[in-house]
Amino acid sequence: MSKIFGGRYEVLERIGAGGMAIVYKAKDILLNRVVTIKVLREQFVTDEDFIRRFRREAQSAASLSHPNIVSVYDVGKDGDTEYIVMEYVEGRNLKEIIREYAPLSTDQSINLGLQIIEAIKNAHEHHIIHRDIKPHNILVTVDGHAKVTDFGIARAVSSATVTHTGDIIGSVHYLSPEQAKGLQSNEQSDIYSLGIILYELITGKVPYDGETPITIALKHLQEQPILPSKINPRIEKEFETVIMRAIAKSPEQRYLSAKDLLEDLKHIQAGRPITQMEIPQTDDPEATQTHKGMSKILAPITVNDSIEKNPILKDSPLTKLKRMKRLSWIMSGLVLAFILIVGWMGWSYFRVETTLVPDVVGMTKPVAEDFLAQAKLKLSPDVTYDFSDDIEKDRIVSQVPKAGDSVKEGRQVTIVVSKGPDVAVFPDVTTEHLSKEDAVNRIETEGFLEKNITYDTKPSAIVPKDCVSGQDPAAGSTWTKNKGTITLTISEGPELIPINMPYVIGKTSTDATKILSEDNKLVVQLKTEDSTTFPKDVVMSTTPNPGEAVNQGDTVTVIVSRGPGPMAYGTDPNVTLAQIFSVVAKTEVGDQRAKIGSSWLSLISSS
Repeated sequence: MSKIFGGRYEVLERIGAGGMAIVYKAKDILLNRVVTIKVLREQFVTDEDFIRRFRREAQSAASLSHPNIVSVYDVGKDGDTEYIVMEYVEGRNLKEIIREYAPLSTDQSINLGLQIIEAIKNAHEHHIIHRDIKPHNILVTVDGHAKVTDFGIARAVSSATVTHTGDIIGSVHYLSPEQAKGLQSNEQSDIYSLGIILYELITGKVPYDGETPITIALKHLQEQPILPSKINPRIEKEFETVIMRAIAKSPEQRYLSAKDLLEDLKHIQAGRPITQMEIPQTDDPEATQTHKGMSKILAPITVNDSIEKNPILKDSPLTKLKRMKRLSWIMSGLVLAFILIVGWMGWSYFRVETTLVPDVVGMTKPVAEDFLAQAKLKLSPDVTYDFSDDIEKDRIVSQVPKAGDSVKEGRQVTIVVSKGPDVAVFPDVTTEHLSKEDAVNRIETEGFLEKNITYDTKPSAIVPKDCVSGQDPAAGSTWTKNKGTITLTISEGPELIPINMPYVIGKTSTDATKILSEDNKLVVQLKTEDSTTFPKDVVMSTTPNPGEAVNQGDTVTVIVSRGPGPMAYGTDPNVTLAQIFSVVAKTEVGDQRAKIGSSWLSLISSS
């Protein structure tokens, strides 16, 4: 029986999971419509302060109504389970589209960007800041309609982050510098995150990446991104300018509002020049503030650059001295930050409990995710797909770490998912009477393996010897490339049947050859000898003798008279050649020549 939340929402299937909730497709029984239900994970449910903040933010987000925002319908509780009911969107999240199709064209990127910024603009007008804009939170329908989800919910989760996980809320790849420093998020924070998405759409890459979240966060604070045109030369210059302004490190250097960014994107789409606004060159007074938790580690040391802006003071001795002191402070700060980061990572590593990795081979991804969650592990988002002859499609072929390994809690498990067996259409290797070697070459050309080929031999009256006379699988059938057994039947030529040597003595060589080769499938070897007993071109004897056992295909020897043959028959006109042949035909083989000679003498004497 399906699970029903609140006596109203019937679960149909599980469609995803995240750090905050497990997501289900469900049916609203009361309104007869399909909805999405996000069920909060247990670590959030036990925190009453969080639940209170979460409900308040979710109810605030429910007030938003915009075609590019996923609507929040309801927030409820079923027993100890907290859940949110949202609009169901048939499509894929933007991260999946980026992985498959990026880099997109400028027009495609702007079209998606316009829809996302429309949603952000509407939320900002209602004084709601998303705080976790990333491709994973943007759903795209099959007709290209984008919808942003989880508005307002990020704020509630961010308050509980340090308590529950110690991680930075959201994906660090899209985190604004002020969020990385622990400062208050604002409208420019959402604009920065959208700028990162536009960068990824047009290049296929995020501007900042690294092995750990801390490394990536530091890059947001300290490094300048590579220009998108260096990665994708086809990007329009004005679009690149918009992206770089949106991801400026200082909020004051970014677009001041979503409306300003929206107008520039529309100008580019319409082929009009964008608004040229001078980017303010102001210091960041908050950069040197001391913040709690990770902000102590991540906050960069800012430098007053007023001297650099004054050409008169730029090269003075005082300037050089200040520059040396400044450099010394920067280096000291970097060393201190590095020590703190290494220490924090080491402390975090050793304080985490260990767990045993469960065996998820043969499971589907959703089932494996649940098993890993029970062991306090996570499924890596980087899933590899490969062919497998042993594991059925959409089930896990292998995992790293392996089952039974002891690892730290929270570790990601990487999996390879089966695409099913690698199959192809099997070729025809029989109709052309191919040789064994040519048939194997054709089979290998179609992607099948020679090691899977077995051979059988059978006689054939049609197919020449050593050519392919049969195949399994049949031509045109779908067959597994790597593991399917292939059987080729090789012709032995015509079947050799045991027979008795035919009697051809006394027949002409032509008639004898026809009887032996055409009628009885024997190979005839003719030899001639002088004879005064047999007329010229008449068979005198055979090897084997008539009546002896032979096999079709064997070679037999036929002795033919070379002449001059009997001379006396011409003295009596009443003795015909037919009578002579009749006498020859009736002689016994064992004493044929003596008896034939005697017969000839009797005929001559009687004359």
